[in-house]
Amino acid sequence: MTINHDSKRVEAPELGVTPILVTDNAEAAVTFCKRAFGALELARIAAPDGKRLLHVRLQLFGSRLIIMDELAEVNGMGSRFLAPPHLNGTSVTLHLQVDDASAVWANALAAGAVEVIPLALQFWGEYYGRLKDPFGHEWTIAQFVAPLTDAQVEQASGSVFGNR
Repeated sequence: MTINHDSKRVEAPELGVTPILVTDNAEAAVTFCKRAFGALELARIAAPDGKRLLHVRLQLFGSRLIIMDELAEVNGMGSRFLAPPHLNGTSVTLHLQVDDASAVWANALAAGAVEVIPLALQFWGEYYGRLKDPFGHEWTIAQFVAPLTDAQVEQASGSVFGNR
């Protein structure tokens, strides 16, 4: 559910897939997303302890994202909510398809992300790179450059993966 803060009206959530990122500091993660990706905050629900956040719904690049604080003690919903540092990493990468990869990349680095794979023109015809945010989540940034056929991509991939 989304709360419209102007009218305090509760609205139904959007249909589709919305990733939920668990962090050890949701407030700082929300600030990171605003600075790095220009995210717009749509809703915010505080935890009963008044210190943590249960739910912050963001909009970025036309998609929705929820950020929440780690709730290691909550086990009544089937599992605990743990941040990447307490899981020895993450198995999920968030992919941002953007019009200006260089600008988004620079903003993310300035906001505290670290480079995992440098932003560069890749064999499939996109500028692409991977970053890790200060909370352990990985993001790929991509910008479409040139249309390639499947055959062209397969041929070009041989230089990266070796011809088999």
